[in-house]
Amino acid sequence: YSIAKLDLLNNKISLGQYENNTFITQKYLHPVKARIRALLTGRSFDTNPLYDLAQLSDEDRQKAQEINAKLHPREMSMASMMNAPEEDKDFCYAVLEIEETIRNVLRYKTLLEESPEAEMSSLLNALSGGYIAPSPGGDAVRSPNTLPTGRNLYSINAEATPSLRAWDNGKSLVEATLAQYKKKHNRYPRKVSYTFWAGEFIESEGATLAQALYMVGVEPVRDRMNRVTDLRLIPSNELGRPRIDIVVQTSGQLRDLAASRLLLLTKAVSMAAHAKDDAFDNYVAEGTVASEKGLVDKGVSPQQARELSTMRVFGGINGHYGTGIMQLVEQGDAWENTSEIAETYIHNMGAIYGDDKNWGAFKKDLFEVALQQTDIVVQPRQNNTWGALTLDHVYEFMGGVNLAVKTVTGKEPDTYLSDYRNRNKVRMQELKEAIGVESRTTLLNPAYIKEKMKGGSSSAQVFVKTFTNTYAWNVMKPEVIDNDMWNRLYDVYVKDAYGLGVEGFFAEQNPAAMQDITAVMMETARKGLWQANEEQLQTIADVHIRFVRQFGASGSDFSGSNHKVQDFISQHAAREDAAGYKRRLQQMKTPGAATELQGKGTVLKKESLSQPQPADTKSLDTGLIVALVLVLFVGVLIALRRKRK
Repeated sequence: YSIAKLDLLNNKISLGQYENNTFITQKYLHPVKARIRALLTGRSFDTNPLYDLAQLSDEDRQKAQEINAKLHPREMSMASMMNAPEEDKDFCYAVLEIEETIRNVLRYKTLLEESPEAEMSSLLNALSGGYIAPSPGGDAVRSPNTLPTGRNLYSINAEATPSLRAWDNGKSLVEATLAQYKKKHNRYPRKVSYTFWAGEFIESEGATLAQALYMVGVEPVRDRMNRVTDLRLIPSNELGRPRIDIVVQTSGQLRDLAASRLLLLTKAVSMAAHAKDDAFDNYVAEGTVASEKGLVDKGVSPQQARELSTMRVFGGINGHYGTGIMQLVEQGDAWENTSEIAETYIHNMGAIYGDDKNWGAFKKDLFEVALQQTDIVVQPRQNNTWGALTLDHVYEFMGGVNLAVKTVTGKEPDTYLSDYRNRNKVRMQELKEAIGVESRTTLLNPAYIKEKMKGGSSSAQVFVKTFTNTYAWNVMKPEVIDNDMWNRLYDVYVKDAYGLGVEGFFAEQNPAAMQDITAVMMETARKGLWQANEEQLQTIADVHIRFVRQFGASGSDFSGSNHKVQDFISQHAAREDAAGYKRRLQQMKTPGAATELQGKGTVLKKESLSQPQPADTKSLDTGLIVALVLVLFVGVLIALRRKRK
């Protein structure tokens, strides 16, 4: 990607080609991968072919070093650093990235090979009270400087965020967000929702914070220690667009890690709201006025309404760390309308984290007012190890605020992921596209499934979690999971379309997992989220009941406690199978009944508790005699002391 960036800067390729993933893959990724693969497999240890491919001259390297010295000087104003020409920054970053990668590619291989042993050694050393060397955390693919693993991870200095590079990334992502929205809706969004997570904050050095700041039209002011200590309002003509309002949900970990940044963000909103003589619309000012009016309409005093009108940062009540909605979402028989989930989310995430006076105060009405006019929901993604389907916290936070916005405003916001995984080409990706890519490369990919199955019982549980998250997205934002996806999941996991022996795998490794997967599919259909046909429903019910009959009911959350999905399964099974299924479920719920899952799955065995033995009367009599003797002895001592007095 850095080579492509240099070619773009040197007008060797067009911007359209640079943004075309197919073109980049064929022209740049494949040739580079081939040469690196040859280097790593030992056929050649000469890195010169990589330099030749990059076409880096000595003059280019020297120029990059000079620009880097200007970007990170010891004696220079921070404004000069930030105002360096964008082309110079891009050139510098690209050249240094290429040099660092080529110089370290063999070293990275060695460090990866040494990492498993290093992890075990560090673990044993830690248990012995030894010293563990420090290391930055994060994704080793995105940030190879985290290698070797097995070291003591440290965070970042929150006061220095957003970093210079994070600021540049944040600005480019804001421009991409606005361009994508304008292309689709032919207007600017009025308000954008951001999710702040600690992991992303550390790994991207505050890039999502940078997005929020630039969206409202302010920029960081740095001191000589490179700390962001103040903000500057970007003049309207310089900004060249409206000031877009924001609302932020923060995780508990980010709140604890970077409280000062949340206070800084509130200051940014206030500055933008009070900007004068703007040449473009100021949606921050309009949103602040609307918030004040909305609070007054809800019974808040005019003085307090004005005081709270610039608050845009919300998080868990009572210092909690999550939204508290996941269990409710996955317990399908506990709710009938998604507005119930939205209400729970708003209640649990309605604490303010914007100023010292109101820090942590629960203001549900304010949160509802702040969600008004939200057109876009943005979620960061900085790591290659998870996606919207594999990590439940994505639907918890991103899905939660999306559903809350829909419930409060009556409309579905657009949803984007801020994709930081390739630090050389950050981008905005629509949620539906991201889920589609992830499903095709994981859940629906025979190569992935085959390799995953080698993980045994724990891998079976990963499949369950991904199915559950797919269902959850269907609940939170139905449009991102279409009917075809469930049909394909049915073909792969119920009908074994790839011939991988899926049913046998679950029967051998984790029968409870197959019960859960089939229960998730049936619940999705019961809720009307998947328009399954009768043949599909009967087949799924048959597999589910067969696993219950063969291995016993698992009693897990999805298949063991949801009475409505159990009834739905029974309705689509043969009469005799349904009757036996209900008997086994009843046995599972009967206190003291033994439930055993055979094979390598979960095994729940009845414990035989020893009956309490009757007290030994002789021991009791002996105890009473000893107690009486002690009482008499104490009485004699007291009497003797009184006589002496």
